[in-house]
Amino acid sequence: MKTSFLTRLFYTVLQVALLTAIWYACDRAAAWLHLPFSGGVVGLLLMVALLLAGVVRPAVVNHGAEWLLSNMLLFFIPLIVSVVQFTALLEREGVRLFAAIGIGFISVLLATAFTVEWVCQFERRVRLRKLRTLRQGRQTIHLGQEQPA
Repeated sequence: MKTSFLTRLFYTVLQVALLTAIWYACDRAAAWLHLPFSGGVVGLLLMVALLLAGVVRPAVVNHGAEWLLSNMLLFFIPLIVSVVQFTALLEREGVRLFAAIGIGFISVLLATAFTVEWVCQFERRVRLRKLRTLRQGRQTIHLGQEQPA
């Protein structure tokens, strides 16, 4: 079934608003609890837990997440503008800043890769377990039938 452009736009805006509200709530909770990491990390952990537990179906956030990921470069424009404004700082501390950014980038990249790999392995195990259960059920039914003489 094809959805109209306006329907998809509505769902996308609604899902982006939902994801933003979850992030904001987790950010406030992290600040209130004085956690050593940001609310974005708390929100990520919360969403992963809700998705894995089946409380939230992926379709509920699919359009919004796709839009946010496809427009992620726009979120880095303020960073680029600040780099242009603080060239003196870059001249003094540039190597250390770029080393910190590089280490942070690689850390996030590796953490994301390992998390995605772990989730994929978890989903494969769940599907395999369901398939084995289904096959065992079929074998039991098949063995329980009378054999023709």
